[in-house]
Amino acid sequence: MKFFKIILFTLATSITTLNVFGQANPFINVLPSNSGLVSVGATIDIIVTIGNTGPISTIAQAKLRPIIQIPTSVTFLSTPQQLGLPAGWTILSNNGSQLRLCNSSDPIPVNTSRIIILKAQGVTVTPAQTFSGNINFGNGTTCAAGTTVAGDLTTDNSALSTIEVIAGVPLPLNLTNFSVNTDNCIAHLTWSTSSEMNSEKFEIEKSESNKAIWKTIGSVTAHGNSFANSTYYFKDDNSSLNNTVVMYRLKMIDIDGSFVYSSVANVLSTCNEHNLSVFPNPVANGTLNVILTSAENIEATLTSVTGQKIKNILLKNGINNIDVSELSNGVYILSTTFGHGINPNVKVTIQK
Repeated sequence: MKFFKIILFTLATSITTLNVFGQANPFINVLPSNSGLVSVGATIDIIVTIGNTGPISTIAQAKLRPIIQIPTSVTFLSTPQQLGLPAGWTILSNNGSQLRLCNSSDPIPVNTSRIIILKAQGVTVTPAQTFSGNINFGNGTTCAAGTTVAGDLTTDNSALSTIEVIAGVPLPLNLTNFSVNTDNCIAHLTWSTSSEMNSEKFEIEKSESNKAIWKTIGSVTAHGNSFANSTYYFKDDNSSLNNTVVMYRLKMIDIDGSFVYSSVANVLSTCNEHNLSVFPNPVANGTLNVILTSAENIEATLTSVTGQKIKNILLKNGINNIDVSELSNGVYILSTTFGHGINPNVKVTIQK
């Protein structure tokens, strides 16, 4: 995986005034999924981030009509092949060099954003060229194709980045799949290769939805030399990023230090809601009832206020009846630990 130059892309974003949406402030970022390098015939992901910095109003559906324009050295794949749109967004037009979108049924609240992944293919070898994203305004009623919808002729915001097309070079590593799924705040990344030659490792990089910053979160050792199908796995804890779109990519590194990036895989990180309550409190009849709403069994510990452990308890979904008839009157602490790090403690009073 040898490349003889590294192309740095630039990213420019300007936040607009508030005169169009009142107290809503749309923004747009555009960047390639790797260093902006794609070979002829290969595909590259163009990541578009669109959001609302507020401070108050939601941007209404059918109000944003962003246009993404790329140089003739690359071309957008056909509309049926553009599968990276969030729910509620549509492609209005796509002529290969210009792709127009619309938030047809997706209003954007303050301090939220949307990730759109568009696929383009290298056509002609060229030096680094600029591509852009611009937000035009719709009328909040319709997302009809074309440029004649009233209100969509004012450009509110724009962003720039670069892309370079090189001659196709066979890679010693053939990545056949890269995907990510989430389960209760845990992202599960899997990828496969059909062949490897002199590969050293995969570094896993991560970025949050509203940030154009990638950070390395771990690595997995590659098989080195293989002509058989190989499968890899990595998991990432997103407990602090509930209800957030998280993006991942692989940095595939050769033993000589050369590397290439995978396409981007994104996932909405969600954590199961856990609810814990007790009754009656104070406990007067010798039975503590603990109500748990959870997809998993939870271990709990009942301790005195001085920290002395009284008993360990396994809580299940629903009502759990705990016998505390042998305990003296006083205050106790019911401590629990959920799988993704949420640790609620409940004060329990026993008063016979």
